[in-house]
Amino acid sequence: MFKLVKNYAIATPAILALSVVSNGIITNSASANEVNPDTTLQQITEYNDTQPMSQVTSVSQLRDVSPTDWAFEALRSLVERYGCIVGYPDRTFRGNRALSRYEFAAGLNACMQQMERLIAASEAVLKEDIEKLKRLMAEFETELAALGARVDNLEGRVAFLEDHQFSTTTKLKGEVIMDFVAQTGPDFKLTDVYSTRNSAVTVNSSGRITNRGDAERSARDSDEQATVSNRVRLTLDTSFTGKDLLRTRLAAANIPNLGAAYGTDMARLNFEQNTENDVIIDRAYYRTPLGKNATFWVGTALPPQDIYDTVSPYTSSDATGALARVNRYNPFIYRQPGDTGIGFKYKFNNQFDITASYLAGGSSGDAANPASGGGLFDGTYSTGVQLGFRPTKNLNIAAAYMHSYFNGDRAGVGVPSRANLTGSTGSDYTSAVSRGISSLDPNGGGFRGSRDPFSGAATTSDNVGLQASWKVAEKVNLAGWVGWAFAQGQSHDSTGANRKGDGADLFTWNANVSFLDLGKEGSVLTVAGGQVPRAGSVDGTVGRDRGQSWIVEGQYLYPVTDNISITPGVYAVFDPNNTDSGQNTIVVGLLRTVFKF
Repeated sequence: MFKLVKNYAIATPAILALSVVSNGIITNSASANEVNPDTTLQQITEYNDTQPMSQVTSVSQLRDVSPTDWAFEALRSLVERYGCIVGYPDRTFRGNRALSRYEFAAGLNACMQQMERLIAASEAVLKEDIEKLKRLMAEFETELAALGARVDNLEGRVAFLEDHQFSTTTKLKGEVIMDFVAQTGPDFKLTDVYSTRNSAVTVNSSGRITNRGDAERSARDSDEQATVSNRVRLTLDTSFTGKDLLRTRLAAANIPNLGAAYGTDMARLNFEQNTENDVIIDRAYYRTPLGKNATFWVGTALPPQDIYDTVSPYTSSDATGALARVNRYNPFIYRQPGDTGIGFKYKFNNQFDITASYLAGGSSGDAANPASGGGLFDGTYSTGVQLGFRPTKNLNIAAAYMHSYFNGDRAGVGVPSRANLTGSTGSDYTSAVSRGISSLDPNGGGFRGSRDPFSGAATTSDNVGLQASWKVAEKVNLAGWVGWAFAQGQSHDSTGANRKGDGADLFTWNANVSFLDLGKEGSVLTVAGGQVPRAGSVDGTVGRDRGQSWIVEGQYLYPVTDNISITPGVYAVFDPNNTDSGQNTIVVGLLRTVFKF
């Protein structure tokens, strides 16, 4: 008789019970054999979401079992004697209906297995209980057979998943951005305006950069083409202990650099990336906890923003955050050079933490170059520290210091790296302008904007930033930052002037307000803007940023589904490149669609 029992007992009682309970569509033995793959996956998901089950010692504890026939009494006596049914902590099989025949069969199967184990262990089983079991098996033979077919199917699917799974330690995440952009601006390219190749004057006696005549503007219209572009990223997150993370990210994109269209970094998109759709690795690092309170990073594609808390929760993402690059986070702290090195964070308690980093390498990737001026310690690098303070759960404040070094684009440097103090968010003039400015003063050097105030000289910079985010109401968040950069020249510049010891002071600030769940849960309406980085004082030259650029942005992130969002928005840059004409404005409108999987 127990051979027959064994044929039915083909899976653990818990799995059998759950597989039946979670499926409310089985109404007869024929439909039980027709397994819908989507339904199976839903059952597995529901199983994972349930609470742990506890032992039930009486059928009467299962409140949704109706004691209306002999089977109830028979099974109740077996359960109470052998303790063989498992139920949920609320003592039900979930739901407010009576126990179905298939649910009952699952409980019966549990008792079959329990009694078989007792007999195999030479423990006593009453003969009358064996007779009850035989009668119950005969009564529920069809349901037990259906359970067997169902479990066979599930076991086959599990075996297939195990054989074809991607990895037991790695999760694959994907993100695709499709972007429509249209822009307008001055009727000339700023790179042409800031060129001295024509004698029609661009730099006057005071070092002020002026526009060309109307006759030349018509031949130099700005690039105002509407574009559609994409960015695709696949992230492989691997964990070896369950607490550590090895991140490898593949990327391919063709999103254009709008700075090339207007001659200023201030026009650039936050999510810009252009590999001409060739696949590259743009993240490669390992993060692991050290004890309970410390975290350590090491990597060869590890930018500062992946280590530090940027304290701007609704603009900091390069996929769903700010539209304009300059509105993302403090460029004097989180856009400094280097992506190869280490990071460390220590959490003192729930209020205080400290983060530090040393990262080598510039845009030319010189951290991996053994030539003079390259490597970890002889080339461009940044190192910094940030103290975080959370006095309440709604207020986050961070004070940061970052020291940067750029080895310059001078002749004789094995691995040149032109200074970029503003993280490609400030003014940027051509080398022709730099030479024009230096020619006004025989003892003066050039000026190439707040990005490179010493015109190609090796440069150090000591940067200070204050960042804060405050959730002033349940659905309103304020954030912003202020930053100072104190730069110093360390060599001759591209015009030949000695800039060692020359100083430059830079300043920027930005603020944003976000309204949450406006129109739909998960939506975010954000208004952001502020003063773009400006070099207001530069030693050793008559050049400096004479005017001040401002940026304003408005956007609305709307979640279509959990995995798809669209963001229409617009931003405007007034007097780009820190000019002082009061007439030039760049306007960029776009529709960003993000798919995540």
